Amino acid sequence: MKYGCRAHDYGCFTAKGLADVLTANGYNAAQLAMPKAIRGIPNFTDITPAQLTDIRTAFAEAGIEISVLSCYQDLSNPDTAIRENAVAAVCRALHYQKAVGAKHVGSESACRDLTEDEKAATLPLLTDSILRIVEQAAKIDACFALEPVFVHTLGTVEKLRTLKEAVADHDHFHIIFDPVNVLTAADVPRQAAFWPAWCEVIGKDLACVHMKDAVFHPDAPRTPTALGAGQMDYTVIREWLHRDHPDAALLRDEVILPAAQADLAYIKAL
Repeated sequence: MKYGCRAHDYGCFTAKGLADVLTANGYNAAQLAMPKAIRGIPNFTDITPAQLTDIRTAFAEAGIEISVLSCYQDLSNPDTAIRENAVAAVCRALHYQKAVGAKHVGSESACRDLTEDEKAATLPLLTDSILRIVEQAAKIDACFALEPVFVHTLGTVEKLRTLKEAVADHDHFHIIFDPVNVLTAADVPRQAAFWPAWCEVIGKDLACVHMKDAVFHPDAPRTPTALGAGQMDYTVIREWLHRDHPDAALLRDEVILPAAQADLAYIKAL
């Protein structure tokens, strides 16, 4: 398996400097948000071919897989202009994916917490966005990965199943699986029954797993913790990974720096 992290949690560096930092901390994979992690890249528009080559070279020489190239956009925004700009940004990032040698371009489905009515109303908009992105990915042999989040448009296993059936492209559409982001306080006690459906629906279309942990509260935001110190139960997911995804990239998301080495040991122990 690949063991990685969200790269910009360690700061912003030159491409080689970032690759050196990741290597020194024991990682061989990363989720890379270029404007947040690479010096001299202010946004997702002003990126030069030379900068893309520098990133590809630095990470390849260090033996670090860019598992996901982050381009998190509001793909279900009801404002047509905002949503079309978001789709265009992801489609542009698909070309960056090819240039830097990344495995996927990744995004969530929204950029703010939504009510249940808003989730239902924006699901058709998200579906349209994903279909257009995957169409572009297929043209250039790239791959887009979507991250379900409970408080966003796509946050339940039933909606994920419906979206995957609509897209129906196993080569160019994968899923970033962040279990903590789809778990709620109500589901914490029933994780043995909760996770098998997620594993079944994701199936072979796994981009990577975001490794996190937290203490969940019914009426307040969850409290992030070091891995193993919260309420997240990886038992079912671990068995699924060993059986169906032995080469999966496990990426520590939202790194808590004082706990980083203990967390990496936890991930490897899985």
